[in-house]
Amino acid sequence: MAVTAGMTLAQTVQRSFSFGISVPNDTVKVGSAIIIKVQEKNISDHDIWWMSLPGGDHHGEVIGFRPIIKDAHGKEPPLTKWGREAFGRTAPGEPNLVLNAVGRVAVHPGEVMGTEINLNGLYDLSPGKYTAQVWTYDDENKEKVMSKTITVTVVP
Repeated sequence: MAVTAGMTLAQTVQRSFSFGISVPNDTVKVGSAIIIKVQEKNISDHDIWWMSLPGGDHHGEVIGFRPIIKDAHGKEPPLTKWGREAFGRTAPGEPNLVLNAVGRVAVHPGEVMGTEINLNGLYDLSPGKYTAQVWTYDDENKEKVMSKTITVTVVP
């Protein structure tokens, strides 16, 4: 009598893009711009789609790249008015963000697209050390994709 055991193989997710973040300066003075640069490269053999806003490559937080910022205690810093609006966490009486001029751009195989996120436009960052990560959604694999974690120090 032969016994056959079932075997399940793990499936490796094949992404259509690579995704990374960086900051020009990892130490900044309070009130200075803290810009996260986001780059996404099409590593597939087909076009992928990138959301775009009129006026350029700013406000990555609005076109699908959401930052996750934590202070030294693991807590999210307070949001600015723009941060509350961009993340849909407005207080009663504050306006909600309405996007009616968002477009889509084809990113061809091998192309790199970039955008920026101004952290201190979104968060009230007092002196201290912060970790930052950015996530985006992979439409083809239907899952959240996280960037590496970077550290930024805000000094007086």
